[in-house]
Amino acid sequence: MSNKNFYIEKNNQTNETVYIEYDKMKGYKITPKTKKEDAIEVNKIVIVSPRLSEKIIKKKIEHKMAYLFKLLEEISESGGNDEGIIKKTLMDAERLKLMIINNYVKYLGNTYASLTLKKIELIINELRIGLYKSNQKELVNYYVNNYEEEVEEKKGRRGR
Repeated sequence: MSNKNFYIEKNNQTNETVYIEYDKMKGYKITPKTKKEDAIEVNKIVIVSPRLSEKIIKKKIEHKMAYLFKLLEEISESGGNDEGIIKKTLMDAERLKLMIINNYVKYLGNTYASLTLKKIELIINELRIGLYKSNQKELVNYYVNNYEEEVEEKKGRRGR
């Protein structure tokens, strides 16, 4: 199969094919992950329209934020005892924050990007507090158990 580049434009009635050098075009690049049989294979999509790229990125971010909120809700319902889930969610939230800062800020408006980063920072802080509380509970349990063992050892020595 030969590699061909196509340019799709709405309301173009000339019926001519235009070849474009995608490496020189500036826009939001997407690589589709789904492959279907008996369909055109697409390796890369470049979205040139700023409004369309902004809508696509906002939808991606909102989907990931909803996922983080769902995980945060599950953590709060379980009492915040599972340290593994808290760490995984914290890593996901920090990864999303870095992704927005490094990749998406140039496509999003300043207000939306700053508002989204503030929301993510709130989620990260909440997860860190949950992780701190979980670690504190473990330390308290450790010290209480060790103290009880020491008291039992001292009682045993007095009886002799």
